[in-house]
Amino acid sequence: METFTDKTKRLDRIRRALKRKYGDVPRPPVTHPVEHAVRTVLAEEATRADVDAAMERIRHHFIDFNDLRVSRPREIRDVLGDDFPRASAKARVIPRLLDQVFKRHNSMVWDFLEEMGKIECRAFFEALEEVRPYVAATMARDCAEAHTFPVDRDIGRVLARLGLVDADADSESDMQAFMERAVKSDEAWPLHALLHRLAEDVCRVGEPRCSACPLKTMCPTAEARAAEHKRKKKAAGKKKKKAAGKPAKDKAKKATKKKKTKGKRKAARTKSAKGRTASRAKSKKVTRKKSAKRKKKR
Repeated sequence: METFTDKTKRLDRIRRALKRKYGDVPRPPVTHPVEHAVRTVLAEEATRADVDAAMERIRHHFIDFNDLRVSRPREIRDVLGDDFPRASAKARVIPRLLDQVFKRHNSMVWDFLEEMGKIECRAFFEALEEVRPYVAATMARDCAEAHTFPVDRDIGRVLARLGLVDADADSESDMQAFMERAVKSDEAWPLHALLHRLAEDVCRVGEPRCSACPLKTMCPTAEARAAEHKRKKKAAGKKKKKAAGKPAKDKAKKATKKKKTKGKRKAARTKSAKGRTASRAKSKKVTRKKSAKRKKKR
């Protein structure tokens, strides 16, 4: 069983492998905390292009973020679009998040975050209803420079496939706590960004593209899928070979059967001919005996 130290070392190898693949990921500054919070909610299971397009639609449809705050989830969902990942859930969370902060500070500027410490900032967002731990961790990391490792469904999926966490047993908070202990503070943001790139490019929801993954040699899921693919390919090859060999086998079997039938018929004809010859010989013998008796009587 892999120990915590083993996992820490493997995480370092993972970080170096991803850096070789994607290079250095630039860290953009947070100039608008409210917009950053909205983008954080939207980013889960969505590509960067999807999030950028959704933010553009939000800016075009709503007057400002306060207008977004007082809007109905149904309207926000329609703006996001039915094809946007988990649109209904995100449309419910966004106005709820903005409204709770507004009621506490009576402001949509959120400049109060500048006065908060790292722990206080994280605790503030964790206390809000319907705000997931990864949102609180992201806001504390990007707005208060706290050492956090936000784990949403994308990061959790990658970590689970890599065998670093148990997706069934570990909660998001448990995964975050593990990563915050296992990764150094100065390496947390780069690794997080690289894992998100991996989740977006190859380690997708549903069927991952393991053959194109830079971590396939150190990922148990990729190794298991490769072994399964090899087994299926081998089974398909055997089936194809068997199917290809069956006509030849049937042809040979048919030829053998035909040969046997022909031989039986020849044997039957030979036997019949021998029988007729013997019958003629016997008939001639009987005729000769009768002729001899008649001559004797005379």
